[in-house]
Amino acid sequence: MPSTPLPCCAGAASTHVQELPHVHQFDFDLCQCTRCARYWVFAWREEQGGWEPVTLEDAARMQSLNGAELTAFVKSWATSFS
Repeated sequence: MPSTPLPCCAGAASTHVQELPHVHQFDFDLCQCTRCARYWVFAWREEQGGWEPVTLEDAARMQSLNGAELTAFVKSWATSFS
């Protein structure tokens, strides 16, 4: 579980929703704020990590896809910050 505070609600906890595929040398975890219900992906590699915002639509896709389709989606989604 990430120890970095969520950007949306100071002091709020996050719920781990789903482990996502590792792409672009990052490990990804889909999480949700327990206070405002906003979705975030925690992306980390080599002792570096941070929160990336996720739209409701992208969070729903991440939860509905699996296997190669999920990997392709996460790879495309993560291209903007890799």
